[in-house]
Amino acid sequence: MYGLTAPSAPAPVPQRAVAVSATAPSAPSADPAPAGVAAWPSLSGVAMPAGPEADAAGNLRLTRALRTYFDYFLSARHDAGGIDALDALVHDDIRRHVPQPAAGQAWQLWRRYVACLAEIQPEAARKPLAGADGMLDAQQVQQLRALLTQRHAARQRWLPEVAQAWFGDERAYDEAMLARLEIAAQPGLDDAQRRQRLAEVDAALPEPVRAAREASARPRAISQTIADLQAAGRTTQDIGAALAQAYGAEVAQRYQQQGQAEQSWQQRYDDYAARRAQIEAFAGLSEQDRRQQLDTLRRQAFDNPSEALQAEVVDQAMAARRQAR
Repeated sequence: MYGLTAPSAPAPVPQRAVAVSATAPSAPSADPAPAGVAAWPSLSGVAMPAGPEADAAGNLRLTRALRTYFDYFLSARHDAGGIDALDALVHDDIRRHVPQPAAGQAWQLWRRYVACLAEIQPEAARKPLAGADGMLDAQQVQQLRALLTQRHAARQRWLPEVAQAWFGDERAYDEAMLARLEIAAQPGLDDAQRRQRLAEVDAALPEPVRAAREASARPRAISQTIADLQAAGRTTQDIGAALAQAYGAEVAQRYQQQGQAEQSWQQRYDDYAARRAQIEAFAGLSEQDRRQQLDTLRRQAFDNPSEALQAEVVDQAMAARRQAR
C-alpha cells in the first residue's frame, strides 16, 4: 500500500515498464525539458510531462497532471543539488509555459507542495514495520492509520484546492489497504469470512483505483502461475495454454517467444562451452593468448553484446562452483 511502500515523497516519473503483461508507454510531451535537466541520470529516458496550463481567464488549471509535472522535477532533486536549485529551474520553466496570473499561482502551489512534503516526510520514519510474516498486528494497523490521517490533514491544510484531484485515488487505495490489514489482523474470522470481507473491500474501491490495483497485481499473478506450473512439471506448451486461458493469447505468445529465445540461447551456449573447453584444455597457449582466444570465441558465438555478457557471467559462475568443490 502507499502508506507502507511510498511514505510521502512523490513517486518518480516511470521510465519504462518491462513485463510479460506490460502496456505501451504513454505518449511523450511535445515540450522539451529545460536545458541540462534531461541529462540528469534520474531523468534519463523520461519524457518531460506537460507543463502548467491557463484557463480562458488566465488562471491556473488545477489538474492532476500538474502534480506529475512537479514530481518530474522532485524526482531529480539529488541530481539538481537540492530543493533550492530546483526552485530556480521550476520558476523559470513555469514562466516558459504560462503567463501571469497563472505563472504566479503555479509557483505558489509548487512552494506549498514542497512545504507539505517537508512536513510529511519525517513522519514516514515512524511507520510500523511488518513482522517476518509480512503482517501487522491490530495495534500497528492503528498506528499506521494515525500516520495516514496526519498525512491527509497536512495535504488538506497545505493544498486544499488540489488535495482531492492530486491525492484522492491514493487516499482511497490507502483506506482499502488499511481495511484489508484490519481484516487480516482481526481474530475470530474463518477463511470464508475473511475472503468475503476482503472481496467487499475490493468491490468498494473507485473504478480507477481498482483498475490500477488489478494492473499492478497482474505481472505478479502471471509470474506465480508460471512458477507453479513449472514446479508441477508442466511442459512449455501446457503452460502456454494455461496462460492463454487465464490471461489471453498475447501473454501466452510472449511466454512462448521468451521460452524459444531462452532455448536458442542455451543451445548456442552449449556449443560455445564445448569449444571453450577445448581452448582451456590446450596446453600450448600462454595465459594471455588463452584469454584473447576465449574473448574472440565469445564475441563470435554471441554477436549481441548482452548475450555475450550473459555468457561471461555464466562462465564465471561455473568457474566459481568448480573452485568451491
